[in-house]
Order: sequence, then structure tokens, then C-alpha cells
Amino acid sequence: MGGAAGHGFRPDVQGLRALAVSLVVIYHLYPSLLPGGYVGVDVFFVVSGFLITGQLWHGYQRHGRVRLLDFWGRRARRLLPAAALVLAVVWLASYFLLPVTRLSDTASQIRASALCFQNWQLASNAVSYLKSADAATPVVHFWSLSVEEQFYLIWPLLFAVAALPARRYRRVVLGGLIAVLVAGSLAYSVYETRVNPRAAYFVTTTRMWELGTGGLLALLPGRIDRVLRRQGWLGWAGLALVVAGSFALSGTSAFPGALALLPAGGAALLIIGGSDQARLGPARLMSLRPLVFLGGISYSLYLWHWPVIDLWTANTGKSAGVISGLAIIGVSVILAWLTKVLVEDRLRNSRILVGHGWRSLSVVLAAALPVTLASVYLAGVPGQWDGKLGPGYPGAAVLAGTVTHVPDQPVLPPLDDRQAAVPTYWRQGCLAAPDAVRPTVCEYGDTTNPVLTVALVGDSIAGNWFPALEKIALRDHWKLVTDLHGTCPWTATLTVNNGTRHTSCYQWGAAVLHDLLTSIRPDVVITSDLPSEGTVTHPQPGPQAYAQIGAGMAQYWNQLEGHGISVVAIRETPMLGFSAPDCVAQYGASSRKCGKPAATAIRPDPPTVQAARQMAGKVTAIDMNTFMCEPTLCPSVVGNVLVYFDGHHMTSSYSQTLAPYLAPRLASASAVLAGHQ
Repeated sequence: MGGAAGHGFRPDVQGLRALAVSLVVIYHLYPSLLPGGYVGVDVFFVVSGFLITGQLWHGYQRHGRVRLLDFWGRRARRLLPAAALVLAVVWLASYFLLPVTRLSDTASQIRASALCFQNWQLASNAVSYLKSADAATPVVHFWSLSVEEQFYLIWPLLFAVAALPARRYRRVVLGGLIAVLVAGSLAYSVYETRVNPRAAYFVTTTRMWELGTGGLLALLPGRIDRVLRRQGWLGWAGLALVVAGSFALSGTSAFPGALALLPAGGAALLIIGGSDQARLGPARLMSLRPLVFLGGISYSLYLWHWPVIDLWTANTGKSAGVISGLAIIGVSVILAWLTKVLVEDRLRNSRILVGHGWRSLSVVLAAALPVTLASVYLAGVPGQWDGKLGPGYPGAAVLAGTVTHVPDQPVLPPLDDRQAAVPTYWRQGCLAAPDAVRPTVCEYGDTTNPVLTVALVGDSIAGNWFPALEKIALRDHWKLVTDLHGTCPWTATLTVNNGTRHTSCYQWGAAVLHDLLTSIRPDVVITSDLPSEGTVTHPQPGPQAYAQIGAGMAQYWNQLEGHGISVVAIRETPMLGFSAPDCVAQYGASSRKCGKPAATAIRPDPPTVQAARQMAGKVTAIDMNTFMCEPTLCPSVVGNVLVYFDGHHMTSSYSQTLAPYLAPRLASASAVLAGHQ
């Protein structure tokens, strides 16, 4: 995103930057209009690799060595002051405009962004199912800047290695080193995108090949470079690839991996065949004055556009329309232009800093401001709540009708303490990862001298019942075994989500059945699921898909019953479709805005109900939703207790308040459980 050419100004490259930032901005504003607009970041990577490598090689030829301090100082002057300004302003705006539930994550990411490791933090969050569902912060887009800043630290060292042989071999050695790095990084990107797609999107190792591709272009031998630069058709082909990628790809594509060759290759071809030396190429189009202007402010525009979008959306509660979207673009462009003129240009051309490596490098101290602001806030965040509910927190007892008066008390668990709201099994790593095919088995309750063994099986919605079941298990001396998955319902039917077949879920389900029958051998299996999947013949969630998923559930249940294992299903819990803590933080615990009509929150005829129907009375599907919803509304807070820690996962505290009402219904549904009360 930042960078200066080593071989003179090319207006077409500025136009390419304008194209890249435009794709990203449109994607963030209207993702359905340009589903693959995120490829603009990949274009930026190739452009940066080309410009920075050209700049380093130009200096290398002039001085015979890489002047590291001078290079890093120029990069610091160019990038860090503007980034630090945006981070500081965004934190102050977030503090006053965002709900308290989002401030800790925002502060943490601001600090990581200022210290240039945010992409690794996001990769870590992405593989954590608990963190992966968090709302994006106003600085989430800084991940790509962290990749580039790490590139700037590493890249000059390749030139130092290339300086070891004789001068005439240095271009070959340097090109060979970069080619090996590009090949290795691309291969790793393909592999990691397949086995760990969430983290692969962010990590530097899967992106370095794109920067290296630009670097190889800057090192092309003069004769080859001159021939290729005259091929205007290459530029048009590159433009077509970039544009095609922005429409053909989407958020569900296996990206980066091999698919990133589409925008990265397109950007490379545009750099080769897009200059004014090319015959009948796109140079005139890419050098239009509006594009050159936009390319000139592209770095600052990239910095500002997402915070403006995110803060506007958070405060209005809706996505941008045509008029509001144009207003957001206008505000972002003005902020970007002011930042470029008043911050970027002044520091880049400062007489005090130019030519003085250490002075230039000292501007990294600008990062201290956002780091300090974020760290002070994080240091003041209270410790985790102890999880104990007092007498003023009846929870489900209110909907059960056993408590009629609820005192005015702060909501628990605290809205900004998500860890305290999450069930114990989840915090202890007993929820299999979304792509896992092997079961994750954990034991709770009375594990020394149990009177019976109960297995809780399914996805994280089945896990909603863990806190209530653990409470019952400790009272009645059960051993409670969990076998829970981050995304998979427990069914023999192959499920589909967003067009992708969940073969991993099918494998996991079969492995769970095998373990239940051969090693765990429980007396009772309790199960539930999230009704959000489709099937191969009915890809969209709905009655037909639910019937097929239910049939697959019944297939597993029949096998368990055939081996003398009792099965109890719990009907799927309501789905709000929005963050309950965020809503309560913004509107208050009693606001009707933080409820969802029961008719839409509770899915009709979901898979467990259909499966129980197919079992012809052998399995009962318990319906606990009357203890979570009023007759017409499913609220976010009941009896001063927060019901959900997101849009569909129950808080541990509320689940525990359901235990007195769940236990008798379990006994009614299973003779085995009834005999051990």
C-alpha cells in the first residue's frame, strides 16, 4: 500500500493502486455487489513488492550495498505516522461510539496493529471458534499492513545475502533467492488454505509469495523487460484477471491458496504491460488523472475507509445504502487527502528527517500513542467474574412462573466479560475445531464412582445444555461425557453450508458413533443441534433439508437404541440473529429491541423434532424453549441474567438456571434417567 518506485514515476501504477483500493472499499460497503473485492489487497501486495524491490535494487546498484538504516527510515517516515494517527483517532472514536462489549477487542487489535503483528493475532483468533465469531473491529483491515511491515523488515536481508558472491552474479543470486521464496510460500499457501483456511488468510507465510512476485518483476533482465513492456495485451489480460477475480471469488472461496494467482497474476501482468511503452495497452486508462489522484491517496484511504464504515454501521445498526455509501466514501476521501497532505507528505519530505537514518527511524515512536491509549484501557478492564449468581438473579425461574418479582440489578454475566459467559467445556478446549474429523472427548461430573454415564453429543448448540447437565450430573452422580463439535450436527446425512459439502462433519459423526458403541458405552445420549445446515439435494436450510438431516439423526439413534443406549433429544434453542450483549449494552436490558419475535427465533419443525417423529415414540424431543422465550418474544435478558453471549449460544449462567426445569423433563423422556434420580 505504501511504496515508492525505484525507477521513476509510473502513473499507471498509481492507477493500479487506485483500482486496488476501490475494489476493497466497494467490497466493504457492498459485499454482495463485489463479492471478491478483497482481492484488492493482493494487488497491493504485488505492487508493493515491485516498487520496494525496485527501490532496493536501484540503491544496491548505486552504492554496492543495501543501506538498511536509510531504507527502514524511509519506510518508517512513509507509513507509521499516518497509521499511528488513524489508530489513535479510531480508538478515541470507538471509546465513545462503540458498545462496551467491543472495546476490549478493539483496544487489543489497535495495540497489535501499532506493533505490526496484528495479522498473527487475527490468525490466532480465527482458529479459536470462540473468537472467530466476534464482530470485526474498526481496525481489522490493518492485518495487511502488518504483513507489509514484516516484509519490509525481512526483504533487505535477501540483498545482504546476495552481496556475498561476485557483483556480476548478484542479480541471478537475488532472483534465485526470491524465486525459491515465492515457490515455497505459494506451496505453503495452497497447503495451509486447505488444512487451516481461517488462519491461512492472515499469516505472512501464505502471502509472502505475492510480494515476491512483484519483486521478481523488478529484477527482470533489461532485454526481457523491454520486450515484455511493449506487449500491451498483457496489461489488458491482467486487468481482466483482476476484475474477474473481484466478481468470481467470494467470502467462501478457498483463499488465498491457488486462487490468489488470479488477482496476483493479473496485477503482475498489469505492471508488465500497463506502462506507456506498451502498444495498445491500458496505460491511458490507468493513467487518468482521477485514478492517479486516488492512487496517490490510496494508502491513507485504505487506513480510513473501514473505520468510517464500521463506526457508521455500529451506530445506525444497518448496512450502507446508496446515499449513505457515497457519503462514507466522500468522508473517507477527504480524511485520506488531509492525511496525505498534512502528515504523509510533510514527514516524507521533512528536511530534518530526510538523509538522516536514525532521525527517520525515530518516527516509530509515533506508535507509542495508540499503544499507550489501548494498553491503559486494557489494564483497567476488571478481572473475570466469578460466575456466582446472587438471590437477585432468578433467570429462568421468571419464565417458569416461580419468581414474580425481579429486583433492579446489573445484568450478569457482565456484558464485557465474554469468557465468564462461556461454558467450562468450551474454555477447556473440549469443543472440536470447525474442521475437525476426530472426536474430542472430555469427562465431567462424578468421574470416580458414577451411578451411570451420560454423553452429550452434537454441535455447540448441544453444548448450550452442558452447564445445566453438569449441575444435574454432580447432584445425581452421573459421569457426563462431552463429544461436541464446533459446526457439525450429529447426523448420518452429508450436510452443506454455503455450497460447501461438510465431508469432515460426516467423518466426525461416524467416528462419534463408533466411539459411543465401542469405548464410551454410555447409558444415555443427549443431543441437539443448530438448524443452519442444508443437504446435498436441498442446500438451503429449511423444512426439506431439516427432514433429511433428521433422518440421518434417526439413523444414528436407532443404532444406539439397538445397543441398549437410551437417547434423549432437546429441541433446538432460539436464534436471535444479533449479538445480545452488544444490543443490551446499547439499549438496556429491558429494551424490546433486544428481543426477537418467538415466531422467527424458534425454527418450525427442526431436525431433532423430525428425527424424534421418525423414531415412532422411542425417542422424545424435549422442548425447553418456554423457559427461554415469552409467548411472543425471545428476550436477551431474563431475570437479570443474560441469556446469550452472542446470537444463539446460551451463557453458562442462564443454562445453570434451567437445571431445575430440565431434570424432570429428562426423567420423563428416559426411563434410565428416571431410575437414577
